Amino acid sequence: MSSPPLRLSYARGWPVSPQVVAAGAAIAFLASVCQSVTGFGFALVMVPLITVVWAVKPGVAATVMLSLFGNLMLLREVRGHVSLPRVGGLLAGFAIGLVPGILIFERVDEDTLRIAVGAIVLIATLALYRSPEIDHGHDGFGLRVLAGAISGAIGSSTSLSGPPIVLYLVGRVREIDAFRATVLAYFVPSGVLVLTSYVIVGQVTKDVLLMAAAGVPAVLLGMPVGAWLRRHLDARRFRVVVLSVLVAASISVVVSTLLR
Repeated sequence: MSSPPLRLSYARGWPVSPQVVAAGAAIAFLASVCQSVTGFGFALVMVPLITVVWAVKPGVAATVMLSLFGNLMLLREVRGHVSLPRVGGLLAGFAIGLVPGILIFERVDEDTLRIAVGAIVLIATLALYRSPEIDHGHDGFGLRVLAGAISGAIGSSTSLSGPPIVLYLVGRVREIDAFRATVLAYFVPSGVLVLTSYVIVGQVTKDVLLMAAAGVPAVLLGMPVGAWLRRHLDARRFRVVVLSVLVAASISVVVSTLLR
């Protein structure tokens, strides 16, 4: 009698089949392409799509790992364009929001967290679509801390830390390279903090590591594809791409939530 095939299982009963791993790798590729083009959007694409085929919490943890890896690779390209004062204020706020977000992630059930993901992406999409151009004068340390704190709470609970930062920067940093560089410079240290917190609370399981390992080649493949697309975008098209990433992600969240 043959023994059953080996299959890793999430600590709370969510199995990782080869089909789920393959789907996760495909989603990671799409998310990597979007991130390479815009400088953000990895989690906005991956989290809602991965919840269609897998559980929210391990999906969020795997997304944080892959997003951090991709951010590190991309930051090398644009590090000379980083706005350090802005990043410093945003990270100060992130540190404030980190602990509340981790507590939410640990204590909220899967269905509630999935609904929160859908709501966050939808609100972010509508807000960015409706937001007028913001004057450069409306910028200060307090606003940076506030945006970072909201991002920290949302990011550590759902990995969707991008929308508050994008909404804050979209009218203040108009040059594409500076926008991408500042976003990436924020996401790298904030991603390290979130991942460290997940390790401490036991959310980085064998299944999460397996999914992340499968996604690394997909992320590496998606980067040059996104770079090729980026070379063919002007500033106006860049904003359209940003909005398209958010719209696509929000629709996928709504559909996946309704199907469950």
